[in-house]
Amino acid sequence: MKKTFTLLIFLFTVSVLMAQFRPLKKRRHKVNKALKQLVATTDFKPAGFAFLAKDVNTGEIISEYNADMVLRPASTLKLVTTATALELLKPDYRYKTMLEYSGKLDTVRHFLDGNLIIKGGGDPTLGSKYFAQTKSRQFLTLWKKAVAQLGIDSLNGAVIADARVFSYKIVPSSWSWQNMGNYFGAGPCGLTVEDNTYSVFFNTGNRVNDTVKLLGVSPTIPNLNIENFVTADSINYDNSYIFGAPYCNKRVVRGELPVGKTRFRVKGSMPDPAYIVAWQLDSTLNANGIKTGKNPTTIRRMRENGNSTVFSAVSFDTIFSPSLSEIIAQTNIHSINLFAEHCAISAGIMLGSAPETSAAMDSITSYWEKRGMNTQGMRLTDGSGLSQYDVISPRQMVFVLTYMKKQSPFFNDFYQSFAVGGENGTLEDMFYNSAAKGNIHAKSGTIDGVKAYTGYVTTKSGREVVFSMVVNNFDCSSKEAKAKLEYLMTALAAFDR
Repeated sequence: MKKTFTLLIFLFTVSVLMAQFRPLKKRRHKVNKALKQLVATTDFKPAGFAFLAKDVNTGEIISEYNADMVLRPASTLKLVTTATALELLKPDYRYKTMLEYSGKLDTVRHFLDGNLIIKGGGDPTLGSKYFAQTKSRQFLTLWKKAVAQLGIDSLNGAVIADARVFSYKIVPSSWSWQNMGNYFGAGPCGLTVEDNTYSVFFNTGNRVNDTVKLLGVSPTIPNLNIENFVTADSINYDNSYIFGAPYCNKRVVRGELPVGKTRFRVKGSMPDPAYIVAWQLDSTLNANGIKTGKNPTTIRRMRENGNSTVFSAVSFDTIFSPSLSEIIAQTNIHSINLFAEHCAISAGIMLGSAPETSAAMDSITSYWEKRGMNTQGMRLTDGSGLSQYDVISPRQMVFVLTYMKKQSPFFNDFYQSFAVGGENGTLEDMFYNSAAKGNIHAKSGTIDGVKAYTGYVTTKSGREVVFSMVVNNFDCSSKEAKAKLEYLMTALAAFDR
């Protein structure tokens, strides 16, 4: 009996020691239990699901599942884009947009024998609603004063928009036809304005299946032709889509809107943002007594028409954007695709690539590979994650976040750009009454068939953990997939080892 008791004590001691030395990722704990429940659900059975959680200070893996599987990341890809932009351009970087004039300035006759040129610098925030210093078209008031200070009341030329700092490919080639006409598909332009979006207003009437009435558009898009096929339905959300190509003024709107609504707003992407800037300044000047001789235009349009675009120009006014750190905070907290695409191209230019999306993303991939990331399987085709062709693994995402935490001098700027669980941004409605509330700092990602979260959390035991989780092609609603991933993140926050 004594020998049996001694043997039992010995076996117990061995089992305790083995448990202590077994890697955390293989042990029974809150996160692994939650993970096991998650992957066993029938909703995730046909899906691609991958997950990695790691102690950012020790490098110890807390939990993982298919961590090297490359999947569509949706908007969590913005973290890669904004991290790269911060590293290359620095947090205090400011875009600039310049006013120039060409030709001869005659202050005696108050006349400009030439053109006014708006030279874009890739600023995504000109006239943006997201910043106090940019909204409400303050830039037009500043430009009107600057032109008046030249001492002129007329010019015989035109207001010309120059957006050549970026490629004229203002929609990434990997974006779908369903995306590019809508506000979330507003593409990057060297002269972006008012977030490159406009609003269409509808009265939906009181009968289901009736065609809704189109009321108007704001801001004005000259010569915009909208074909309306939207009908009223017994829904409580916007289920309409705007279809149309870049630089084309024809738009087709299809889908359904809630019945019984007045001035219901649907947002679309501007077909030619640079032209809208020129048209707005031309209209403002003429309305305030400064007459232009020719119609507003752009360098792109002039080249298409065979006109010379060579000017000897004098700069006389500059508008600066908010700082890059402020732009990135809005990009990640509110998941603004347009801002992310501007960051991507700007980073690409710094890396020596052509000023367009696909070249920029190739350069960004190489940038992280040179810093030690295994980029096998990773394919990035845009900077925002809107494309269905982007794929990246949780291990690659965690690499970027670990690098920013441990090696970047700009980590604080990066960290402040994350939404906080239960408090703001895309995480505002999550983690109520849990250890994750106010604790998880993460970026969410959502497109059709995709739900993803990547970020940082401090566990109950005090570990600083970096994590990434993504599921593609789940067999449930997006809301249900969100709840399942929220459960796993909550388990991370409650981790006590």
